[in-house]
Amino acid sequence: MQRHLLLALLLLLLAACTGSQEPPLPALVAAGGGGEVRFYRARDLQEGTGNPVATWDAQNLQDLAYSNAFQRLYLLFPDRMEAYDTATFTENAVPQGSPTEASLPADCAGGYLRLGQSRLLAHCPGAGRAFLWSLDGSGNPEEVDLTGLPPEVRLALFPQGGQEVLAYMTREALGYRPAQNPSGTPSLEKPLDPQASQGPFDLQLDRARGRLLGLAATPTEVRLYALEGDALTSRKVLGDFPQPSRLALDPVGAVVYGQGFQVLLPKESPLQQEFRTYTAGLVGQDGYLYLAQGQSLEVYDLVPSPPLFLRSSNLGFSPTSLAFIPVE
Repeated sequence: MQRHLLLALLLLLLAACTGSQEPPLPALVAAGGGGEVRFYRARDLQEGTGNPVATWDAQNLQDLAYSNAFQRLYLLFPDRMEAYDTATFTENAVPQGSPTEASLPADCAGGYLRLGQSRLLAHCPGAGRAFLWSLDGSGNPEEVDLTGLPPEVRLALFPQGGQEVLAYMTREALGYRPAQNPSGTPSLEKPLDPQASQGPFDLQLDRARGRLLGLAATPTEVRLYALEGDALTSRKVLGDFPQPSRLALDPVGAVVYGQGFQVLLPKESPLQQEFRTYTAGLVGQDGYLYLAQGQSLEVYDLVPSPPLFLRSSNLGFSPTSLAFIPVE
């Protein structure tokens, strides 16, 4: 009897250490880059098999994003945005259908997307312009007023005071203000300490904790800046030599990656894989981290600390953006 009890406790501990869901959450990972979007079963990537369920042609694709609340996949191109209904997606079929399109009155080459609660932000840095589009795909894009912001600014959307405001990060400051009224309220701006000499590299909303996270670098290190309430803090992340870096965020976890990667949540880890350069990253709702390095996609379980490496798949192309799509 005692032996059976000990065995049961051991199995329980082993299950608790993995942190992965049983059965796995049915989901797809959309990988965009090289003029196409490929869709993979998340469980296949966790097992090291990188055969796509479907491939869409997407010439000149700049970025992609997925809204779980609206069940739509958004693609950004230099001249337009497209929204695809994902309600009929399954692990075995990804019907493309006809997208809802919105033309952009600016060249958005080199641009990126940021999701808000009800709107999608498309920032076109080369043109010095940004646009808001309803997440339900209705209406036309509305231009954001970027008066006073430098060309290297990074943008995001941030819920404050019952509205969705424009969050921004420059080399000197991190703050927010109404998207079409720079002098309106609510607004806040905090100087970066220390100031950045490189970047900013990324700015994203940490939805679960109601804060803004940004990345920039001094001459000697990459720093993570966090704006929570009216307090701005910063600290060193990653290694000793600053390189462009990005954030992968989901309510279940947060990771900074670039030259190696470092888990911030659910449990902070030291620098991992410091000699590898990652170009795209995703924290999935399944509790796994997906990181692209060249044509390889690595998968880690985020619950153990340090994170547990599971598998690496050769995708045959180099993705620059990833999205996690739960399916039925």
